[in-house]
Amino acid sequence: MQKRYLFIAVLAGLLAAAALAGYLLPEKGEAVPRRVLLRNAGGAVVLPHAAHAEAYGVPCQDCHHESPEKRTKVQRCKSCHGVTFDAAFAQRHQAFFGDDNAACATCHHYELTAKKWGHDKHATELGLSCADCHHKDAAIEPEPQNCADCHESGAPSGRKAEPGTPPNLADAVHARCMTCHEDLFQAGEKGCAACHTLRSVRENLPKTGRVKLNPLYADCAVCHGKGAQKLILGSMDAYHKNCMGCHEKLGTGPYGKKSCSQCHTGK
Repeated sequence: MQKRYLFIAVLAGLLAAAALAGYLLPEKGEAVPRRVLLRNAGGAVVLPHAAHAEAYGVPCQDCHHESPEKRTKVQRCKSCHGVTFDAAFAQRHQAFFGDDNAACATCHHYELTAKKWGHDKHATELGLSCADCHHKDAAIEPEPQNCADCHESGAPSGRKAEPGTPPNLADAVHARCMTCHEDLFQAGEKGCAACHTLRSVRENLPKTGRVKLNPLYADCAVCHGKGAQKLILGSMDAYHKNCMGCHEKLGTGPYGKKSCSQCHTGK
């Protein structure tokens, strides 16, 4: 008798799993999935994906915001939100995103190109002497040289070099420039444009067809002063901002602290 009930229980479980899969998974050849199951600590959410994309006419790029244009290949939310941006992520994410240049340009959105600080202008118009920028200690630099002759290339870190080790080129130049232009450094990434040409990676994509990143500036903190973990929203904050922000803007659908149960089905 017990074996009979066990068989019925197993069969019922398999049928329930098959029904859930049929409810959530897209049919073969279906343009977009009908529903998407979002598991989370607050209780699973069944997102009526097709209803948003087709019935409500929400453009794909409003949610899949890694590209400003509609496209067939989109990234999952958890590709970027709710992940730990550690050394392991840095190694695997290039292979994970593959040749998805549109997604690359979302985070790696600017390149620093040619400097335009003006050596002759500083020497003639501003009346600076060589020693104002180059080392005053003749034992270190007997005659003015190109900074790159002694300082190795490297991204700005803002850290002091270890005793006996010259700072990298970016740190050395920034430290010297900061003696006169502290206001530009206090302005953060906005101050970069005073000396560097900022080029939009996304605007450059149609010309090159690919994202070519300078590894020196792959770290968000180089320009933004803080890492990706603090810049990119976690999964919960990202979902809430995207979903509830849209509902609130349209004045319809669930949003606000008292609407949790309209999306979350319970734990």
